[in-house]
Amino acid sequence: MLRGALLDRDGVLLLPDEDAFYQAAVRMAAHGAGLERALNALARTQREALEAVRLLRVRSLEEEESFWLAQARGLVQALRLPFGPEDLLAAWPYYRFLKPAPGALGLLRALKGRGLKVGVLSNTLPSLRESLAYHGLDRYVDGFFASCSLGVAKPDPRAFLLALEALGLAPEETLYLDDNPENVQVALELGMKAQVHALS
Repeated sequence: MLRGALLDRDGVLLLPDEDAFYQAAVRMAAHGAGLERALNALARTQREALEAVRLLRVRSLEEEESFWLAQARGLVQALRLPFGPEDLLAAWPYYRFLKPAPGALGLLRALKGRGLKVGVLSNTLPSLRESLAYHGLDRYVDGFFASCSLGVAKPDPRAFLLALEALGLAPEETLYLDDNPENVQVALELGMKAQVHALS
């Protein structure tokens, strides 16, 4: 019998918001740097964040705050913005560049409506809960498991097992949804009821 569900964030609950990315670049370019330069600077910041996640370099919310502050300083200097890095971060937290995936709210409501414990396991920075809260999805989630906080990333089986242990769930009583087939395969091998989540 199912007692819980474990979901990926990116590609299941949230997606990149290209419009927000472009609008941020337009606003920054308006201060004289030019649109191409602003787009390149934002893309460089995005690559730095992905690399920090890949290498598990940012392990706490405090470290993440320092990471983003350093990135914001770089943007302010490179684009000669007329405000400080703290103002930039307040106006444009990274999760503003994400948006809810189609059906995400309905999926979470349906899972909670069945009385399931719901966890989110994502290869991401420690602010996983904050990213979902920004889009109003955190209220349906019982456990938030970011690879950077766990110190291990999917598809390593330890990431799944740490999340399950924290939720008090056994693999065989847990549904797992992810848009990455490699992660789904690992979940299946652990005994979870796993499937690739395809957005309609």
